[in-house]
Order: sequence, then structure tokens, then C-alpha cells
Amino acid sequence: MAARQADTLEPQFPAAAAGRPFATLWRFNRAYLPRYAAGAALALLFSLINLGFPVVVRAIIADLTSGRLTGVRVSAYFFLLLGVALFAGVARYYQRTLMIGASREFEYTLRNAYFHHILKLSARFFNRVPTGDIIARATSDMNHVRDFIGPGIMGTVDMLFLPFTLGLMLYLSPRLTLFALLPLPALTILVYVFILFMNRQSKIVQELYSEVSTRVQENLTGARVVRAYAIEDRESESFRAVSRSYRRANIVLASVMSFTWPLIDLLVGVAMLIIVYQGGRMVILGELAIADFTAFLIVTAMLAWPLVQFGWVLTLYQRGAVSINRISEILTESPEIRDSDETRRDARVSEGRIRFERVSFRYGSPGAEEGGENTPKWTLHEIDFEVPPGETLAVVGPTGSGKTTLVALLCREYDPDEGRITLDGQDIRTYPLDELRDAIGCAPQDSFVFSDTIDENIRLGRGDLDEAAVKRACDIAQLTPDLAGMPGEANTLLDERGINLSGGQKQRLTLARALMRDPKILVLDDTLSSVDTDTERAILDGLRGAMASRTCIIISHRLSAIAGADRIIVLDGGRIVERGVHDTLIRANGLYARMYERQLLEAQLEQEQ
Repeated sequence: MAARQADTLEPQFPAAAAGRPFATLWRFNRAYLPRYAAGAALALLFSLINLGFPVVVRAIIADLTSGRLTGVRVSAYFFLLLGVALFAGVARYYQRTLMIGASREFEYTLRNAYFHHILKLSARFFNRVPTGDIIARATSDMNHVRDFIGPGIMGTVDMLFLPFTLGLMLYLSPRLTLFALLPLPALTILVYVFILFMNRQSKIVQELYSEVSTRVQENLTGARVVRAYAIEDRESESFRAVSRSYRRANIVLASVMSFTWPLIDLLVGVAMLIIVYQGGRMVILGELAIADFTAFLIVTAMLAWPLVQFGWVLTLYQRGAVSINRISEILTESPEIRDSDETRRDARVSEGRIRFERVSFRYGSPGAEEGGENTPKWTLHEIDFEVPPGETLAVVGPTGSGKTTLVALLCREYDPDEGRITLDGQDIRTYPLDELRDAIGCAPQDSFVFSDTIDENIRLGRGDLDEAAVKRACDIAQLTPDLAGMPGEANTLLDERGINLSGGQKQRLTLARALMRDPKILVLDDTLSSVDTDTERAILDGLRGAMASRTCIIISHRLSAIAGADRIIVLDGGRIVERGVHDTLIRANGLYARMYERQLLEAQLEQEQ
């Protein structure tokens, strides 16, 4: 049931989180209100039953002092106290089960909603926010929010005990109650100072934890580079410095917390001393019955735990408040790339005709205007070309000329700052994102693979595809011979990030994955850079047959891979400087010809060696 609630709430989470973290908490806890209400009712019952203990003791002392205590009465009082303990224990058990269970369900819902939201955020967000920071908010901060909602609410509800306790104290002796409340102003000041400090220090601790997580994530991801450059000692010292700061901040936080609770204990102890002194005098002077005095002492002792718990609850609240704000900072991030009012739900990519109309783009803040001191340079500027359906466009150029950015714009990882991109004559922003990305099969420059089987990596969750389709994609990508040499063939389990595959094998796996989608448009972003020349030729021959009726964009530094393309554009400095077919560009004796001659020379030198 809880899982179904979580699934229905996830898509609505970002809208609820718009700068109002506690409104978000309310929205997601609404489903569990019956549990919290039942837990609060049981807490109330527990408090009332628990107050039976001093009342029974008062009756015992009264009977003892008046000489009415008999064996029958002692047995009755015994079973009455036993009943009070049993009923209070049962109420306490179910209160904890309901409220802590609800907080766990809430955590499940929140964590899934957080992850769901992260997956929808745009590339600029991940360029700006470290992965370790995102992970820290999904783990440590999430746990603090759960404690804030579960044990925190439960502890707050337990304080329902205080009004009933105070009422019983007033009933027993209004005058003695006044003396018992004398330390209250000091407690109020303590709590105020404690709240101010906890909020500030908790934020420092969580930010440092994010820094520690980021440092760990970067070093684990780049472990091979760290070892290759023998910088283990440097990285260890860097991590030690960050970890040391985190430890110091935690010690400061723990020290104040450790100081606060005993101080509350001390104030309760002072109240007990005042009660013993003043109450003893009142008993001696005959102003207070010894039975009432005894019951008053027991009630005051029972009051000690809720007051100590009060300090603990404040800790949970302050850490939880900081954490929910940190989580909300992510949840209030609105995806730049998303379906909008312009989106036509029925729009479908049918032919695969691509057109860039004077497209310009730069990294940094979207919509940045030229002229400012910190204005980033154009990555692509006034790009204009068309690819008819079924044709192959090759994009070449020096490193940093904007080739990968061009593909990212087509796949709507970013939107252009100027101009527009159309598919089949329709602005790509009018296509639903799912439809657009389903129509484009992209083998990116970064050949990322998951820690799963090769078969699952090729299918990428598409279990509905048959074995023949997988085999056909592997044959075109020239991956079949490699699979035959692996222990489990296509069912071979890959290590983290596919470390047990070579660079060329990973590239061919991602190519097979793109082909499995049977896309209208195939994009190869330098996908063949790590394969040998013969394998490259075989792959290109297979692609010509497989993609004969589909639009294809090939980005490559190796010009032999794109010599047969229907049209070629050459990028330099973010602009198209040449366009045509291979032979025409060679005769033009421009940048393309110079790149081609250089590669021929490099190939000759390799053969001579």
C-alpha cells in the first residue's frame, strides 16, 4: 500500500517543494496521518495510564498512614500496579510501531521521489552540483529527515504527558507546583540558545559531509588515474584534511548536545531538591499530607524523562530542519529541459529530417546576454544545415570545435540560446521528450556501461526484445566474436563501469545498444575511435545496410570513417567553416583537406614502424 502511495506521489513532488520544505513534508506525510493520529492517541492513553502509578502509590501511603492497609488491599494494589505497567507497555509498543513504521514509509516515498526528480534534471544541473553532494543529500540528509519525522514526532507526542503531569501536580499541591517550576526560565533560555547553535552547526556538519562524499566519489571513480600517477599519498592527505574538518564540526556539535542534556537533568535535579526541601517543611508543618508529598515526588521524577527527551527532540528537529532544506534545494531545481505548453502529445517523429536553423549555444547560464564581463563564449554559433531522411551527415573538426555539443542539442540535453532545431519540419521542443529520445539512438563519446550482464546492457531494460534482435545488433557492432571468447558470452557479468571490457569493446557495446532501439535517427559520437581500422570498416559496412532508410549523424576524428557520408560539415571555433562531400572538400584544400593529409601521413608512419 505504501509503495503504491509513493509511486503516485513522486511526479507531484517538485511542485510541492517550491521553496516550502515543511509544506512538502506535510504533503508527503498526509498519506500516513491515520497512523500518526493512532500513535498520538496511544501516547495519550499511555500518559493517562502511566499517571495511575503515583495515584495508586498515594492510595497505598494513605492507607498505610491511616492503618487501613490489609493483605487484601496490598494484593489489589499489586495487581493494579501490574495492570498499569502492562497496559502502558502495550500502548507504548503499538505507538512506536505505528509512528516509526510511518516514518520509514515516508522515507521510502521521499527517497524515491528525490531519485525520480534527480533523473529529470537537466545536464546543466549535473555540471554545477557535485555527485558526492547529491549522494550525501540522498543518504545522510534523508536519514535526518526520517528521524525528524519518526522519533521526532513520537517524542513530541510523548510530551502530551506534560499537561497531565502538571494537572496532577496542581491537584496535589498548587504551592509546591509553583516551587517546582522555578527552574523553568533557565530552561527556556537554554533551549533558545541551543536551537540557534544547533541550526548553524548542523548545517556546517551536513555541508562538510557532502564534501567528504564528493571526495570519496571522485577518488573511487578515478582510482586508476590516482594509481597511475602515484598520487595516493596526496589524495589521502587531501581526504584526511576534509575528514578532519568534518570530525571537528561533529565533535563541536556532539559536545554541545552532550552538555545540554545533563544540564536539563541538573535543572530537574534542582527542582527535586526544592520540592524535597519545601515539601518536607510543608509535611512537618501539617500543610501537606505525606501521601500527597510522596505522590508529588513520584510525579516529579516521572517528569524528568520527558524534559530530557525534550533536548533530544530539539536535536532531531534542528538536524532535520537543516536536512529538509538541503533536500529541498535539490527538489526546487526545475528541469530546464522538459515538456511544456508547446509540447504536442500526439507528435511523432516519422521521417527523421533534421534541420538546424541558425543555432547558437554557449555553456553557463541559459539565456546569457553578450557583452558582460563574465559572458561565456559561443560554443556553437549560427549553425545552419539540413539532413534529409535516410542520409548520413558527418561532422568533423578539431578538438573543442563543438561537435559533441551539436549532438547534445539534437538530443535535447540542452536547448539552443538562439535559433531552433526541427525534426520533420517541427520544432523539437514540441515533441514529448520520451518520443524525441526514443526516436534517436545515440552512442555517446563516453561509453558508459552498468554493472550488469552484457545482454542487459545491450537491452537496457528492454526485456521485450527477442534474442534475434540482440544478435543482429551485436553482429553489426562486430561484438559477436568478442562475446564468443567470454565465459558467459552475452550473460557475462560486467564489473563496475565495465572494467573487464576494453575501450573498443565498450564502444561497440554502446553501439549495439543504440541499434537495439531501432531508431529513426542514429547518432555516433566518435564511437569508433578505439576500434582498429578493419573492425571500423566492417562496422560501417553493416551500418550502411541497417540504417539505409534512417538518418545518421557520425562524429569522428578519423576521417576514413566518414569518407562515404552523403554530406560533411567541418566545424572550427563553433562555426561551420566547410561543407560538402569528401572529394569536394579534398579539392577545396581547406581545413578538411589538411586534416585528411595529416592522418594519411600518420598512417604511413605507423606502417613504416
